[in-house]
This record gives sequence, C-alpha cells and structure tokens, in this order.
Amino acid sequence: MSAVAHSYRYLHPSAVFEGAAPKLTLATADAAGERHPYFFEGRVHDPALVAQLLATVHIVVGSRFFTPANTVQMLIDLADPVVTSGGGLLRFEGFSACCSTYVRADLLPTSYSGDVVGKGTTNVDFNAPMRAALARIRRDTDLALAVGRDEVTLRTGDTEVTERKVELPTRWIRGMLEVQSYQAGMRKRLECSSVEALQFFRSLPKASTSRTPLWIARSASGLFTTAQAVEDGVRVTDTSRLRVLQPLLPPARSLSVFADDAGQSSAWVLDFGTARLTLTLSAEVWRGFSGEGQGLWALMRADLARLPSALSKVRAQLQWQAALDAQALANEIGMERAAVDDTLRALGASGLAGFDVFEGSYFHRVLPFDLSMMDDLHPRLADARTLAQSGAVTVIGTSPFEASVKSRDVIHRVREVEGALHCTCPWFAKHQGERGPCKHALAAGSLRP
Repeated sequence: MSAVAHSYRYLHPSAVFEGAAPKLTLATADAAGERHPYFFEGRVHDPALVAQLLATVHIVVGSRFFTPANTVQMLIDLADPVVTSGGGLLRFEGFSACCSTYVRADLLPTSYSGDVVGKGTTNVDFNAPMRAALARIRRDTDLALAVGRDEVTLRTGDTEVTERKVELPTRWIRGMLEVQSYQAGMRKRLECSSVEALQFFRSLPKASTSRTPLWIARSASGLFTTAQAVEDGVRVTDTSRLRVLQPLLPPARSLSVFADDAGQSSAWVLDFGTARLTLTLSAEVWRGFSGEGQGLWALMRADLARLPSALSKVRAQLQWQAALDAQALANEIGMERAAVDDTLRALGASGLAGFDVFEGSYFHRVLPFDLSMMDDLHPRLADARTLAQSGAVTVIGTSPFEASVKSRDVIHRVREVEGALHCTCPWFAKHQGERGPCKHALAAGSLRP
C-alpha cells in the first residue's frame, strides 16, 4: 500500500482541562510550518452534543470497515481529523482507514458563543486522554472550547511541540479529494424524524456485514429494507457503517438521506438545529472512494486549458465561505453557470473545496497535504492526458460522438450512449462507468464538441 510520510507538530496535546469551568482545547497542526492558526475560543451551548459529535468523528476515522482477504491488517497511526473554520462554521471531517466511509461534524454559529472565529484548515490532535475526557462530558457541563493558538510559532528552538509521524495512505488522500464529487451529484431521497429513524435502526439485522445490497425506502408505516431495487430507495451494503449514527439519534431533530441516481453512494445527515453530522458511504464496503474518479472529467477539462481563466477567476473568489453559491459566482465574474460548476468540481478535486450535501453547496477549505502530488494521485488522468496530447485519439463521428483511441498498440472504440461515453476496454467492461471514466473515455471526451 503506497503512503506519504507526513509529520504533525502540535504545541501541546489536545486535552480537556477539568474543573469548575472545564475547557476543551484542541491542538492544531500547521502543515505549512508558519504560524499556528487560531480558529476559535468561546463556549459551546450543548457540551454533551459537541462531545458526541467529535467522538463520532474519531470512531469513523479510527475504523476499518473492510480488510482485503489477501492482506494482513496493520496497525496504522490514525490520521487526525481535519478542521475548517470559515463563515462562522467549525467543520471536523475525516475518513475511515478503508476509505469507504466519510464523516463530517459541522458546528453552526448558533452552537456556540465565541470570542474569535478565524479562517483556515488544519488538523486536530485526537489523542487517547482527550477522547476519554470527551466521554465524561455531560449536558450540564459548562464547557469552553479553544481550537488552535496564535501566540506561538512552530519550529522554535525553545518551544516544546508534540510531533506525530504517520504514513498517510495515498488512497486515503484521494478519498478526501473525491468524495465531494459524489455528494455534488446527490439529491434528497428520504427524510424522517429522529424517533422514526431510531425505530428503523433498531430493526436492522445484527449481522450486517453481508455484501448483498439492500434498498432502504419509505412505506405508509415508515422506513423499511428490501432486497429489491425500489424507486427513490437508497442502496446500501454492510449496515455496520450506519450504526455509528444510532447513539446520536435521540438528540437529533431529523435524518435526511441523499443518494446519486446510479446508487453508487449515499449521504446520511443528522440535523440537530445547532449542528449537523454527515456520514457518506460508498456503494460497497470494499470500494473506497479513492478509486471512484468522479472528479476526473472536471480535472481533464481544466487540464486541457478549457477552463484556465475560469479556475483563476473562481479561485480568486474563495474567501473561506461556508457556502459557495455557483449562480452568484457566475453572475459576479461573468461566466456561464455550467463553467462555474465544472470549475468548483476541479477545485474540489484539488482539495480547495468540500461539499455540504445538506445545503447543496461547496464550501472553501484547503487540505493540509502536499497537493503537488495530484498527477501521482490520479494515474487515469495522467494517462488520458498523454493519450490526448500524443494524437492517439481519432474522432469518427460527432452526433452521437464516436472516437478510436490507440493505447499500447490496441485500438479501443469510445461511443456516446445516452449521453455517456462507453469504451470497449476491459476496465470499462468490468466497471461499466460506475467508478468514473476510463482513460480512453477521458482522452476521447476531451475532444468532444
């Protein structure tokens, strides 16, 4: 498994300082090695809920829902959750070790009374003592929250820092860059109260690791599961991933479920009024988001200079907004809405934007990883670029679009079928476009009118 060496330097371990007025201090690491970001200091209105949300993020980040049969599971240092501050929101997000599950906790402005809310993205030190302290927080606890400190710079000779060296799997990083592409294509399928959701979760079978897909749908009597595809149902496998939501259902107001039209991913959002938790699942527990390639089309268009000015124009508008309105951006910079949508997808695949499926909009954040590795992270994109630039693509027809692509002395035929590009290569035959385009379709599509 390929990995990238990454060091986190913290001024102090994260901790809950207990006493008459407990204070939760989340130590943050600045990947650029500059000043320590100072995001927030204040008090939260529902300490028990905030503690539960942060603990749930930790549970997902620390879980491996699938281990390939031909590998030996290794103990890997956990990747610390990413925290973003912008537009009055604090967002904590992370991925399971197997990349099949993404989690994000959003603290809305009404969840706290804060003195300072800065802007930025970094990592939070989730250590064992801090997690244990979170478990002791109750609703009547008067809890102060501090995220980051700005009075000390990193890497000084007389300042003690806590350093954790971890090997971040490149597939984990790819998953963070890809999941927003799935979310951007989802629509709401189901919505119910927390009481109804809790009744449904309690009815789920205990043995929940089957690879047989289930569809969750609504009837007159409530939510139910079936082995048959149901219109507007939500496809899931291995419901053990969903069970991390069950302890959070009693304090929630509602559960909303989103899914893409192809049934390849679903997002489960608990709304607490002052906060939200989003859990996004891949179609199969053995399919990590890292291999999906949903953002490749947008990256290919930008890479082939179709959107160079659009990328710079939209990127110049990014100011750590909690919600990016594509139509407002289009009006502001004088671009077509479709071009702005493509540009946001490209920026999202570069780690510069996440997607809030509940709000239906992107938000600005910068992942604290070395994004100069983009070519290595997307080999299909690199191969498609080479094919397109080397003249390996020959356009045969435009309506419907058809082209031949020569790759390693083999001619593959790419055809447009109901608006989607199909290819004769073995990779497409295996995945049928469910995991993004093959390199031949990417290369041919770059020449499609």
